[in-house]
Amino acid sequence: MKLTLGFKLLFLYPLFAFSQGKIKFNSLEYNLSPVSIGKIVSLKIPFSNIGNEPMIITKCQSTNATSFISASKKSILPNQSDSLTVKILNNSSGNFRHKFVVGIDHQENLNIIEVTISVFGTNLFGKVVNKKNGEPLPFATVRIDKNGIGTTTDFDGKYSLKASLNDTLIFSMTGMKTLKVKADKQKINIELEEVELKEAVGPPYYPKTKRLEATTIVSKEDIEKANNPKYNFKKNANNNVFVIFVSELTSYDLNNEDLEFEQRYNVKYSLIGSYQNDYLKKYNKLTFKHLKKKYKKSWLTEIRKDAIGLDNFK
Repeated sequence: MKLTLGFKLLFLYPLFAFSQGKIKFNSLEYNLSPVSIGKIVSLKIPFSNIGNEPMIITKCQSTNATSFISASKKSILPNQSDSLTVKILNNSSGNFRHKFVVGIDHQENLNIIEVTISVFGTNLFGKVVNKKNGEPLPFATVRIDKNGIGTTTDFDGKYSLKASLNDTLIFSMTGMKTLKVKADKQKINIELEEVELKEAVGPPYYPKTKRLEATTIVSKEDIEKANNPKYNFKKNANNNVFVIFVSELTSYDLNNEDLEFEQRYNVKYSLIGSYQNDYLKKYNKLTFKHLKKKYKKSWLTEIRKDAIGLDNFK
């Protein structure tokens, strides 16, 4: 899980004047990069004594059990700078507000420092739609740039992915412009723009033969069998979608022969994505059987030679 931290200092008075000195904070707002949940967040709050006499911070405490603030016990001379140390720990997700009280030289007037924290989980989620018409995009790929781990959107264009805040996510689909987005929040909705097929990169987009209502959801069985090639093949076949995974395809800049083959035999060439080789072979074998049953052997001389498992099928 991840947390992002942003806070501001709120004072009863912008500048506190006491007989021993005057305190002034260097800034009233701070923003920190996201850090992992469970990790103690440490930050420094700088201030200066702009008075004519030394001053001592005598009261420095937090009103929250999971955070604390501390200050040096030494006397701060005129024109001298120092800092307060704040440490915060959050073990649950949500929005939290921490307050710290700071007093100087036993005076009654106090500084109130307020810290606001948003804690996010590691499951990023959202929806991918067509920017032109707002329609959801099923089977769009969402993957983490640094390691290639990813997932695909469901029939409503929704996705959920275990990732970290600040990871770069890549959203792609055939016929749509690939988009890279830095994960700066837990819910990320994306609009993809349409492009010419020859310019598109990413996994294939398989249009449905009939429109699904907005209430369509991914079933428990879909989730449990996400890596079951037989189940996924049958599900795609029910929508008249037949996929062939190929090993040497790095983008969807297909040549004319590939496009003609796809049209002639009603199939879609696909990148291998994050699937294991065993899954790809089993899935392709089912597609090969479908082609053999429907078209006999004519397709064998026209199919790409890098189709996974083709040699074993022959």
